[in-house]
Amino acid sequence: MRLATVLYLVALLLITLFSDVIFGVSAQSLAYGPLALALLALVYPALTDGPQDFLHRWYASSPMMAAGLLFLAGLAASMPNAHEVGLAAKDFLRWSFVWLVYAPVTRALCDDARRCRLFARATGAFVIGFAALAAGDLFAGGGLTRAIIGQAGVSGQGRYASLYGNPGVFAGMLIVGFPLALVPALNERGTRRLPWLAGTGVIVAGMLVSGSRAALAAAVVATVAIGLAQRRWWLVGATAALVVGLGVLVNARALEGPPALERLQQLATHSGTGERSFRRRAIIWGVASELVQHSPLIGMGGSQLRFHQHSGFKRAHNAWLDAWVDGGLLAALAMLLVTAQVLRRAWATLTHRRRLYLEPTHVALMAACLAVLTGWLVRAGIGGRIDWLPIFMLFGLWWERGRPAASLGGRQGAKRCRARGQGTPAVEVRD
Repeated sequence: MRLATVLYLVALLLITLFSDVIFGVSAQSLAYGPLALALLALVYPALTDGPQDFLHRWYASSPMMAAGLLFLAGLAASMPNAHEVGLAAKDFLRWSFVWLVYAPVTRALCDDARRCRLFARATGAFVIGFAALAAGDLFAGGGLTRAIIGQAGVSGQGRYASLYGNPGVFAGMLIVGFPLALVPALNERGTRRLPWLAGTGVIVAGMLVSGSRAALAAAVVATVAIGLAQRRWWLVGATAALVVGLGVLVNARALEGPPALERLQQLATHSGTGERSFRRRAIIWGVASELVQHSPLIGMGGSQLRFHQHSGFKRAHNAWLDAWVDGGLLAALAMLLVTAQVLRRAWATLTHRRRLYLEPTHVALMAACLAVLTGWLVRAGIGGRIDWLPIFMLFGLWWERGRPAASLGGRQGAKRCRARGQGTPAVEVRD
């Protein structure tokens, strides 16, 4: 289990690194290696020491498995329609790895509260580090990133991208990292809180300089969700007051500052790159909708949207439209199923249906999932492994069972519990 945990942490670092500017290939693709090795490291002891029902525990019983099989079936059925079959096949293999390796490995390792906490905080810390590079670039005039990777981390529109080379990709990392940093900042005590408070501030600064309005909206949703789950009414009130204040400034056309605020103002005044970006999204939404109407049951094949429009887009900038265009109705249903599962778990958390769901790490993951869904409304693509991390972790074995013996490992854990007179670990009860 320790080896699998270390390999998974390496994969998390590569997933959050993402960019191909360092290795020449996407770091997310390099993450396939440690994730596959982690699966092997988990399967071997399960086969030799037990329990051997890992296929049921990691796959069949997962709330995500039905969605994964639907999604893959949709991509497979749509492949004959692909303009470039090789690209569609590559996309199918990528998604097969996500659903059949990434998801079950995450579920298997998240059978223990301490590992869940470790993975969530490690991801938050990695994102904070990359956000800090963007903030450093702000003071160094773009020289910090140039010194590290040999190219500027600032786009022609003045949007900062850290090491990612794309402000939108950077914003996607920040969307997931923000709630994972905010929850420890609110729940830790004493000096342990200070690094997380600083990290949360750094992530907010990264959102502002990235120019991403979706990141700001996702941060608002995550903050309100955390406030409601933990009954921090002051946080909900402060967030609402901030949103109202920004709305007033936007309507008064008096909003200036970092790129994200400038783009909000441009959207309100129907001018500048902020307005052009929204219009381009409207164009690609229209194209994607026409493709769906043309073939509502069978999609166009994975990653094929680029061949059906002339605006330079590769994705529809809406996760559900993307899935429908790529994999037809089956893939669209898969995304709706994922959405329904996340919203159901969020509702159970916000209404305090189970005590276990109120554990800070679970609250952070729930808020991160809601932030991801918010970003998926307008962001490009649904294939980012960072987006699926909180979703897969949210449905880890620990949150479903809450069994202390899980952390001890199979039969040996059960034997140790009995030896200590603990009996069979109890399933978490409802309030």
